[in-house]
Order: sequence, then C-alpha cells, then structure tokens
Amino acid sequence: MSEASIKEIIETGLGSIGKIKIIRTLAEENKLATVYVLHKKTNLKREDIKNNLDDLVRIGWVTQSKYANVMYGINRENKYVGRLIEFFNDTGYIGQP
Repeated sequence: MSEASIKEIIETGLGSIGKIKIIRTLAEENKLATVYVLHKKTNLKREDIKNNLDDLVRIGWVTQSKYANVMYGINRENKYVGRLIEFFNDTGYIGQP
C-alpha cells in the first residue's frame, strides 16, 4: 500500500472477522500455510480467504511465497502485527481451542 495512512492500514488489516481469523490462524500455526489449510482451520469460504489475503499481503501483514503451492505466513517483523499478536496472546484469543 503506497503512502497509506496508519488508519487505512489498520482498517484494512482488521476490516473483517475473516481477516482476524486468518491472522490468528497464521500466528498460531507459526509456519507457512496454504489457502486449503486456512480454509480447514477458519471455516471461511476459499474466495473470502483469497480476498482477505490479498489485502493482508498488500499492507505487509502477511507474506506470500510461491513453491509448489502458494504459501502464506504472518509477518512478525511488521510492528502492527507484532503488537496485534501480543494483544491476542494477552487476551487469550491465541492459543484457545
């Protein structure tokens, strides 16, 4: 996202329950995941996952790597992601069944 404001980044990153579930899943997995894995873990529609991932990759919260399949991972080096994961841990959102 070029020259995006902090507000735009946060609103894009947290704009839907689907994005929050994807961030949680990737943070808990702590490894790269395919759309299929995200679908199984979040129960979201694959099309919704792809659209949400496009936004999350664009703002730098999620990384995308192309191997045999396209793989996604949480970008722990992003300062907003780091704080968000810390918040999720502090509230018990991450690590709960």
